[in-house]
Amino acid sequence: MNDIQTREDIILIMREFYDKLLADETINFYFTKLTSIENHLDEHFEILATFWEQSLFLKGGYYNNMFNIHKNLHNKKAFSKAHFETWLSHLNTTIDENFKGNNAEQMKTQALSMATVMQIKFSQ
Repeated sequence: MNDIQTREDIILIMREFYDKLLADETINFYFTKLTSIENHLDEHFEILATFWEQSLFLKGGYYNNMFNIHKNLHNKKAFSKAHFETWLSHLNTTIDENFKGNNAEQMKTQALSMATVMQIKFSQ
């Protein structure tokens, strides 16, 4: 199994990850009821790919405030610890099903860090 090396690899992860999220009734309402992301997935995947390229490959180009975007969603319907666990589980499973290596591990570690910081900040 190869490591994550390209933008296309990241988009593959995002497509399969979102397939899992949208199929999961414990979390899919964030994408189907509270946002319009479900109707704009290709555009959303491009934004996510830019974010992860910056995180993994130091390419730059992501200028959105990821924290505020998720805080606004949290304010509509609070994320629970279980939501974060589900999100991380689906992401980690998707990565592990497709890739192995330093970048794959780094992506999982960064996702855990982001989820942890969000949980702390959102509970204040």
